[in-house]
Amino acid sequence: MIKSRSILLFPAYLLVLASLTACSSIQNAHQQKESMMKAYVAGNRRNVRKEINRKLDGSMFSAVNSGDEIMWRLEGGSFYFLDGNDKESFHQFTIAENLIEEYDRRAIVNMRQAASEGTMLVTNLNALPYRAFCRDKLLFPVYKALTCLGMRNETGFRVELFHLRENQDKVISDYKEYFKEEQKVIAAEKKNNESAAANVNIQGVISRSENKDFADSLKKAAEIASKGYGTFLNPFTVFMSGYGYLRDNDFENAIVDFERLYKAMPNNPLVRQYYAELLRKTNRQLPPALEKEKHLDFPLGQDNVLVIFANGRSAAFRQIALFIPVYYVRYVTLAAVAWPICEYYPAPFQTLSISADGKTFQTCPIADMDAILSQEYKDRLPGILTRVILSTAAKEIGSYIAIAAAQQQNSGAGLAVALTTAVYKAAFNTADTRTWELLPKEFQVKQFAVPESRTFNVVLAGMKAHTVKLSPQVRSAILFVNAPSQAEKSLTCRLLEFKTK
Repeated sequence: MIKSRSILLFPAYLLVLASLTACSSIQNAHQQKESMMKAYVAGNRRNVRKEINRKLDGSMFSAVNSGDEIMWRLEGGSFYFLDGNDKESFHQFTIAENLIEEYDRRAIVNMRQAASEGTMLVTNLNALPYRAFCRDKLLFPVYKALTCLGMRNETGFRVELFHLRENQDKVISDYKEYFKEEQKVIAAEKKNNESAAANVNIQGVISRSENKDFADSLKKAAEIASKGYGTFLNPFTVFMSGYGYLRDNDFENAIVDFERLYKAMPNNPLVRQYYAELLRKTNRQLPPALEKEKHLDFPLGQDNVLVIFANGRSAAFRQIALFIPVYYVRYVTLAAVAWPICEYYPAPFQTLSISADGKTFQTCPIADMDAILSQEYKDRLPGILTRVILSTAAKEIGSYIAIAAAQQQNSGAGLAVALTTAVYKAAFNTADTRTWELLPKEFQVKQFAVPESRTFNVVLAGMKAHTVKLSPQVRSAILFVNAPSQAEKSLTCRLLEFKTK
């Protein structure tokens, strides 16, 4: 049972919780970023920079020291990399990494976590610190590596890449442990709130006619998630891990990564060709399915260019209304609560073309970032939905008990409590839409030999060709092309060169 004494204290909690919980407890994160994302896809970097600086300036109303800090550090890291400020980008990613590691090092249920869990049934899931999606944890080390290269720190670049394989395994292991502990926490919350727990019926909520938009969104997310790669694998990070070993001509280590890619996506033409090449170089027998794969036409170590094409805008989470029936002794209501659903954006381009010395190349998709996010959303759904139903039932039943108790004193007190709890529920009725949005919809890659002219062009349909000229002493380079939209101003081309080895 929910204790009426605690519920009567709800009005006193309101102002305190508003200051202690995450910034997105009042206004959801996707809404907070709306103007920033419009500026981003339009190519207005000044406004994006202004918003990120405001969120990270350490003032009272910034995200620093709030549950949203990791999210904004990741946004800042990716923006500053695109903006060419590698030092600041590395700084933001390092802070985000330290915060993530701090959360991971703690016991899942400790004093701070217990305090946050205690506020969950009173406020919403935004009261919990943003722990970062598995997708985030897998990807930001790649960006850190690229910022190192931008700062001419090739050693740092290699160190970050060589940790990617270990990082992939750790993320999977940590998520399994988190999922197991989450089930324990939910079980404890159900035991402590039996009246609220009696309302937990996930399928019943999904199947209600009022929740058709929600059900349709789940079907869409499941369809996108089916394009994923299993166990939160991010093929782009695995590719970059293999790329690091290839640069050292360490084919035995590189083949570990490309074998993993081949098992996850056996029909990807780029993966097939790399894996077949490495099987030959390590004197292994090719499976029949790969015997006809052509040799790569560029040197794997030096004297090559890797083009990374970040195409489009990442999926995000949008808030909708979810209707949850709540039953209690002589009390029935249908509560409308805020819920996050995946929002997808169309790819602005199919591919990127590269022309060099009379030859033309096309980038090849290597990682569907929407599918990776959708897969994690789908896997987390039962736990999150259970928490939301518990939270909603607790608030509705608590409100009913508080109003009934006040009315026993006098009608005026009952009305006052009714108004207070109504305002309270409305104020904290926000969905947890937190995610890293300054990411692409997909990553594509293409590697080729350094042109004899040391010059090449990159072309996107409908845009002017961008000419890239390599420095005379450089033998290898990475070109990072970011195109969140078809707006010419939104295009970013960053050339990151290696020193002569």
